[in-house]
Amino acid sequence: MVKDPAQGKTPRYVEIADELRARIEAGEFAKTGKLPSERVLTEEYDAARNTVRDALQLLRVDDLIESRGGSGVYLRAFRRIQRDAVGRASREVWGSGRSIWSKDLHGRPRSENVKAFEADPPEHVARTLGVQGRKVWCRDKLYRVEGRIVMHSVAWYPADLAEGTAITEENTGPGGTYARLDEIGHGPARFSEEIEVRLPLSAESKTLGITMSTPIILIVRTAYDSEDRPVEVNEMKLDSDSYRLIYKFPS
Repeated sequence: MVKDPAQGKTPRYVEIADELRARIEAGEFAKTGKLPSERVLTEEYDAARNTVRDALQLLRVDDLIESRGGSGVYLRAFRRIQRDAVGRASREVWGSGRSIWSKDLHGRPRSENVKAFEADPPEHVARTLGVQGRKVWCRDKLYRVEGRIVMHSVAWYPADLAEGTAITEENTGPGGTYARLDEIGHGPARFSEEIEVRLPLSAESKTLGITMSTPIILIVRTAYDSEDRPVEVNEMKLDSDSYRLIYKFPS
């Protein structure tokens, strides 16, 4: 139990978290799978709403509960996706015709909503791809696992590479976009990923179906071919309640 070093006693939010944990373990919420609302909990525990929110956050960290946008707080039923950032993007995966997305799931039911279209890229994407003033091909994808929205990604590809390939179609075929790039001599030779964790914007919250207090994981991946030309910029927004990031690499 956490003690407040300044006062020598347990903070109120920790006490509330401990009491809620005991109620969860006793099966009090098992029938509906739903916890009381923050308003009800503030009344039950005679505490400020921020105190109750801090208590709930401790339970989220312990993977006991999860928030669902517009619905409330529930007992966690969804098993987090283990995202192996290094292994999933290897040539061994996409070169064998597998989807790097499926590499994370180990057979769990999944679906994708895909839109492919030509567009003017954001300035930072145009700079990275070296295509200022030109259109690119965009692939906008919403990912679901076991019916739950877990990620929204928007990827951009130089038009001179994408045109004439299945990158411009909803179904890119075995191995996905990396296999199609490889077929024209521009397969990924290396990647870089930048990661940021922040609270979602209103539109992001709505798209992912999460609350405004649920952090998102923003990953920007850039793929480079063997000549070190950037061939893809992919911005991925992950529901932090759905993922755990795993990094495995040699020493």
